[in-house]
Amino acid sequence: MECFLLEAADKYLGIEAQYIYRIADDIKPTPVPLVPPCYIGIVYYRGDLFDVIDIGCLLGKDPLPQARSDKIIYVILIKWEQRKLGLIPNRIIGLEWLDDPDGSKTRF
Repeated sequence: MECFLLEAADKYLGIEAQYIYRIADDIKPTPVPLVPPCYIGIVYYRGDLFDVIDIGCLLGKDPLPQARSDKIIYVILIKWEQRKLGLIPNRIIGLEWLDDPDGSKTRF
């Protein structure tokens, strides 16, 4: 399986590449009031509405300063089934092929 790797909260995380819709660097989430600090806002991108979160903050680290500024570095847009989500990572690592045909090493 091909995995998209990113770094957040000093951890390496992987997402199956088939769920990655886009890596966007030219969008600014619209803030939503009365939400947790890790929830950055919503983005309307090419006809779809995405919730955007700071994944490092969600995992317990301090919020990224650029997540609340006008300079969002990258937002990873993910689509699966009827769900849509945008993640702001600390760093994007890239694609990696993992040999795990039966999913026995997959953690949810």
